[in-house]
Amino acid sequence: MPGGTGAPRGRGGATTVKAVRFHEFGGSGVLRLEDVDDPVAGAGEVVVRVRAAALNHLDVDVREGISRFPVAFPHTLGIELAGDVESVGDGVDGWKPGDRVNPYILATCGTCRYCTTGRQSLCLTPGFISFSTGGGYAEKVVVKASQLIRIPDGVSFEQAAALQVAFGTSWHMLFTRARLRAGETVLVNSVGSGIGSAAVQLAHHAGAFVIGNASGDDKLERAKELGMDAGINYTRENVVERVLELTDGVGADVAYEHVGGENFQFALDSLTKDGRLVTCGGHAGEVVPFDIIPFFRTQRSIIGSFVYTANEVEACFRLAARGQITPLVHSTFPLAEAAAAMDLMESRTAFGKVLLIP
Repeated sequence: MPGGTGAPRGRGGATTVKAVRFHEFGGSGVLRLEDVDDPVAGAGEVVVRVRAAALNHLDVDVREGISRFPVAFPHTLGIELAGDVESVGDGVDGWKPGDRVNPYILATCGTCRYCTTGRQSLCLTPGFISFSTGGGYAEKVVVKASQLIRIPDGVSFEQAAALQVAFGTSWHMLFTRARLRAGETVLVNSVGSGIGSAAVQLAHHAGAFVIGNASGDDKLERAKELGMDAGINYTRENVVERVLELTDGVGADVAYEHVGGENFQFALDSLTKDGRLVTCGGHAGEVVPFDIIPFFRTQRSIIGSFVYTANEVEACFRLAARGQITPLVHSTFPLAEAAAAMDLMESRTAFGKVLLIP
């Protein structure tokens, strides 16, 4: 920097860092790389230098103004990140600069009926990263020390950034909510997505028979490498008929659904009697009608799933450290190319996560 050294300075001589923000709802073109004040840790907080931030479809909903979460402008996106501790605030024990961390998506109260019974994802007063704090599309972010999850040796920053939402969500859906057991059959919708490919790996590791669907044969081939037993190209095959063929007319015990629209319906229709559909998303259609008569006559269940717990993320990290699961990274972009990164994710051509590297 001509005329001096050190970090860039903003108004009043304060040091600044880069962050990707938007000041109005819209497409990827509303994103701007801007200078923001260098964050400072308050009591019980830490500053994390972001080494990798993952893009998620929630980021798109927030940017477009359809997330059903309150958004204040300017807003920095990014609910999922990995980095190292740069500084700690007063009262922080157990963490020091240089520690490699993956902040849990929620800042929870720790005292409500849900937090005290191990269901912190249902906290009555939660704060999301990027809503209660700045988001991960930045060089630095401040989070509560209580949110920190340690990244184990052998897991890179990029792998860590790609793990939490995909594998935490899948663990919570498959095992905590749907109670998937070894020997059962699970149908995974859209196996080419981040959480779809994670679900394939976890279900395979748990001993389930995994049927997956996708829009292209290339995605199905990749999913087979991850442990999928049978694939269905839903652009040219009838998913329900193929599931019944693959299960001798019985159907799937569990349907893993995160897409919505018609995908929800064919997942529901693919279930066996007393089967369980677990869902966490609706990007292809949030309002889904279905025929209630066959639903109750077959005693099927529809199970909602929201956010995973920190303990579930830690369990996934242990598997990753042992090489039993692999967080998938499709491509990386610098912060300045955040719009292009979001366009790629929205195109649904990526297999695995798209990351920003500050």
